[in-house]
Amino acid sequence: MKTMNKPRLSAGRRNSGTSIGRTSVLGAMAGILLGASALSAVADEQKTIAIIVPTLKIAVLQVESKAAADVAEKLGYKTMILTHDFNTAAELRDADQIITAKVAAVAWNVADPEGSAVSVKKVRDAGIPVINMDRVLTKPEIADSSLQSDNFQCGALAAQAFVDMVGSEGNYAELSGPKSDEMGRTRSAGYHSVLDKTKLKMVAQQPGLYDQSKGFQLAGTILQGHPDILGFISGNDSLGLGAAAAIKAQNKANMVVVGIDGGTDADAAIKSGTSAFKASAAQPVAEQGEQAVKLLDRIIKGEKGDFTAGKVQLIPCTLLK
Repeated sequence: MKTMNKPRLSAGRRNSGTSIGRTSVLGAMAGILLGASALSAVADEQKTIAIIVPTLKIAVLQVESKAAADVAEKLGYKTMILTHDFNTAAELRDADQIITAKVAAVAWNVADPEGSAVSVKKVRDAGIPVINMDRVLTKPEIADSSLQSDNFQCGALAAQAFVDMVGSEGNYAELSGPKSDEMGRTRSAGYHSVLDKTKLKMVAQQPGLYDQSKGFQLAGTILQGHPDILGFISGNDSLGLGAAAAIKAQNKANMVVVGIDGGTDADAAIKSGTSAFKASAAQPVAEQGEQAVKLLDRIIKGEKGDFTAGKVQLIPCTLLK
């Protein structure tokens, strides 16, 4: 949790050798106390914006939360950063905590498209505005507004990069996000909007949590059964980096992996020139975090408009290659 400390006033040393009268000293002390009281009041009135993300173990979520916190603090707010690890029960505890803390507003990357509705509604019923970042809400009107990556476009962008590198014929495999995750399904649909128009054939598809170790495990198993595939498309960078590690562990050559997120780990792998991970559709996560806080600031200050009516704004990805 980041906080901005209250100003401190230190008492000055007494100088018994001065000729200042008692009245003057008392007056000066009164002035100092009044000043301290005023400064304390300003500090106490300083509002807090809560920033909730699934985890800080994923590079893009570190970028998103930092971008949001930086803008909030520049605008004069304190910040509170919480995580839920894609767990709706933990997310509900986060909701209770921010209600108890009487935060001014929440920039929220939700745990689950449907399950998170309970927590978001609870916070909004407490009179706290919410801007949803990144992940899809099945009912977007539950939040004041949503800023999301255009996940279909992200998938299509990564798919075209895959085709450009491997050609339009041959076999490949997909590591998708969890079956319950609408964002993952949308990304997969974006992939297939391009790949299904080619002669490329998907010979295996495995869903999994957006975790590098899971990507390594799933890709390793697929490679045992399909050792000659051209490579993998993946639901996010973490799965893709796991697949690239599995390719290396099994001494496979000339395979290509693409992902979605554009995190620092993915960027490093691409730039290395030695990894099978070759491209990522980079999400505009910093922009999402920044814009979410700017919208919240407008709401806190009493502005109203279409951005407070559950509006969803899609922001396109760019290719990291």
